[in-house]
Amino acid sequence: MRLGQVYHIVLRKELRELLRDKGSLFWLFAPPIILPGLALCAGLFIGAQALRIADEGFPVWVENGDQAPALLDKFEDDDATYLVDPPSNPDEDPFGDALIVVRLPDDFALQLETEEAVAVELITRDNAMITFLARGAVRGVLDRYGDDLVDQRLEAEGLSRDWLNPITVGERKQTSTESVVGDNEDGDSNILATIFLPLAVTSWLIGGGMGLILDTTVGEKERQTIENLLVTPASRAGIVLGKLTVVFIASLAVMSLWMLEGVALNALSAAGPELMDADSLSPTETLDIILTSSGNSVIALVLALMVLIIPFIVTLNGLVMAWCARAANYREANLFMVLMQLGLPASILLTIFSLPTEVGLGVYATPFFGTIVAIRDLFSNTLSTTGLLVNVISGTVYAVLSVMLAAWIFNKEWSLTRGLQ
Repeated sequence: MRLGQVYHIVLRKELRELLRDKGSLFWLFAPPIILPGLALCAGLFIGAQALRIADEGFPVWVENGDQAPALLDKFEDDDATYLVDPPSNPDEDPFGDALIVVRLPDDFALQLETEEAVAVELITRDNAMITFLARGAVRGVLDRYGDDLVDQRLEAEGLSRDWLNPITVGERKQTSTESVVGDNEDGDSNILATIFLPLAVTSWLIGGGMGLILDTTVGEKERQTIENLLVTPASRAGIVLGKLTVVFIASLAVMSLWMLEGVALNALSAAGPELMDADSLSPTETLDIILTSSGNSVIALVLALMVLIIPFIVTLNGLVMAWCARAANYREANLFMVLMQLGLPASILLTIFSLPTEVGLGVYATPFFGTIVAIRDLFSNTLSTTGLLVNVISGTVYAVLSVMLAAWIFNKEWSLTRGLQ
């Protein structure tokens, strides 16, 4: 049978079986959908709790507050806090209506007059999230009160705050190459967005992507259906390509979800300061800020990611299929999978954070690691067009070689018959 005919038959068969397997589909797409959803729900819960008390603020009791009337005024003027009366019976209930007690020393005013460093104690009711937020608000008020005291002491000496900060530092980034997606005028980059690739690969490994390859190779040996392929004149290369295409489609769909979330993280991080400063934004204005504030073209970023990730997925799938085609059973195949699951995310993190910012073009041509470095540099706006081309060309060569290796091993009778009784 011709290669093209075999390819289409195997592709339809594997795709039909995948769509019928609800368990595999769930474990493929659950991580990139559920995990960000849980994070979003946690953020909404915290935000809702904060908004619930935003009208009144966090209740605070200042012990020995008569020693610092200016501090009491700051707590009253602050939108996030308000003062409450002391508890009626401090021995039984030291908090009363307060979430946090600010304990001032008995001689607080005297220590300030002598310009000593005064120790103020914060006592929290519990370790709840609301109490944590209240503690941050109280610390903010105390910091502003301390700044006022510093200004008063400096003014008494005829000095200003510039005297405390003799050196000011300005930051900018100078790149030696032109970035694929353009450069940010402020030179900012979102290093957090570069970690989406370990999440994508780990999700594909643990979430079921590897299981698809196991099922289409070792699984057929276990079910003793591989003999049907051995007695047919079907092209082994067509069989491998048909199986790999289904795995590639599933892998690309899962990784695309992670990539879209990585792009969204990058855009939201860059647009965060502008969104916080703006008031009463419409949905259209908010979307416009997110799309334009990072200084990158979102379309160019997505296209560059797809060009980088496609050869990467094909290469990894081809190598895994080559191993699984040779494996005699699930136990032997799972041994390789465990090593991949442990070593792959660790090597990705090591590659992202250990290599220098500027690397030679030869690094982009390195198998597997070159793509990781290229994606890191893409998000940090340091990936040049030449580096992108080097990685894509070398990655395409590696993808073709991995598919040829899988087809060659699948073509060997000794490989397909290992483990058969």
